[in-house]
Amino acid sequence: MPKTHPPLLLRDALAAVFVSAARDADPASLAAVDALARWTPSAALEPALARLADEHGAPLFGADGALAEAFAPLEDYATDRARRFAAACSWLREGGGLGDAVEAARAAWDAGLFFEVHEILEPVWLETSGVHKVALQGLIMAGAAMHHLTQSNHAGAAGLLREAAQRLRDSRAGWPPLALGPFADALAKLGAAVARGDVQSIADVQELPVLDRSTSTSAPAP
Repeated sequence: MPKTHPPLLLRDALAAVFVSAARDADPASLAAVDALARWTPSAALEPALARLADEHGAPLFGADGALAEAFAPLEDYATDRARRFAAACSWLREGGGLGDAVEAARAAWDAGLFFEVHEILEPVWLETSGVHKVALQGLIMAGAAMHHLTQSNHAGAAGLLREAAQRLRDSRAGWPPLALGPFADALAKLGAAVARGDVQSIADVQELPVLDRSTSTSAPAP
């Protein structure tokens, strides 16, 4: 069903730009991420931003450089996303990870782009099977759980953190690109803290679970 609420339309449109840049290394999307990093509402609108539109084709930005009227109240969100997108893409460029879905998901996670973790990995998950599919599902659930936490939905976050940890533990021996065991343990610990009420929003998270690379080479990546 097509979305109608401006916050969701803007979220999805900006996420699509980042995913295309980070996972697919699309030059036009990378240019848009760079333009977003430079964007201020009072500056002239760059061509890379003038091309951005929501799923209905409505431009995200007006000719004056500010967000279009429907999205104007979301300036803080857009500015925050622009900053996080730029950081994640910078890390990927430095590490040679542009175009790699797993590395893109790691960068998104570290940048606090939890909704985007889901968007990066879901198409890969749909085309994968076996232990790789279980691992990707765990990572997607981890991103969804943290996205819930950004919305202060601690009940939803607690359940998804537990489920994500279990799937990652089930798959860690056969999927070496990432150190899934320690990550799963950290997710489970955070899930327990959320369930107890010690953590009720993303602001309460003292230390984000670390999604490290693994040194194992026992099986090929998907």
